[in-house]
Amino acid sequence: MTRSRLMSVVSCIAVSIVLGGCVTETTGRVQSEEQPGEASDLNVQLGVGYLRQGDLQSAQEKLEKAIELNPDNVTAHRVLGLVYERLGDLDGADRYYRRAVSLAPRDPEALNSLAVFLCRSDATHKEALKVFDRAIDVPQSTQLSNKAMLNTNAGLCAESKDLALAEEYLRQALAYDNQYPAALLELGDVSFQRQNYLQARAFLQRYGTVAPVSPSFLWLSYQVEMALGDARAADKFAREMRNKFPESVEMRLLLESERNAG
Repeated sequence: MTRSRLMSVVSCIAVSIVLGGCVTETTGRVQSEEQPGEASDLNVQLGVGYLRQGDLQSAQEKLEKAIELNPDNVTAHRVLGLVYERLGDLDGADRYYRRAVSLAPRDPEALNSLAVFLCRSDATHKEALKVFDRAIDVPQSTQLSNKAMLNTNAGLCAESKDLALAEEYLRQALAYDNQYPAALLELGDVSFQRQNYLQARAFLQRYGTVAPVSPSFLWLSYQVEMALGDARAADKFAREMRNKFPESVEMRLLLESERNAG
């Protein structure tokens, strides 16, 4: 569950790339009068657009064209890594993510993308945390570097192996942004796993003031309240889950939990 949430983070980041506005396409071609660097960036924008639509084949074509026009286009390599990952070609994804980092070894986004990818495998888990640390160490003044996001992703990665280390990263995320929703939610989860139930409740209460209700939040809140012995509060979260997210995975977990308890 934790790693799947981490995978969604990098997808969101990659697809939300802004390169100076929107590009529309009617002919499927970038105008030939553009300079190679500009044309490469335009192809990246088009590739990201196709990626948003779920058209992986067209996204791949545009991003490969971008690299053909400018082999040093870091963003093209990084997003193409995500496309290959979604296509199930993990060797290709690894190659493009690493190429992006080799081109820009102090680019926090390139490092984050590679680290998230590496974290999906136990074999590269330790390397993933080292890459996260490299991204976190990039000064904010060097490039746009979202320290709260990077520390949260590192915490998500660490959570499967070392809860104490995960909490350390997540608390550091809140040191940069004390209202960062993902860090608050994950600290609630880590605190719950460490059986610090009152602390978990406190983090979830803070999350509830800064982010919309989600199935993950309701399910975790239900579990925390049950652990604290507050059946009334737990039932409130269960009812909200039934009303708002009846088809969610978390709803199925809730039903299973209730059957086992009954």
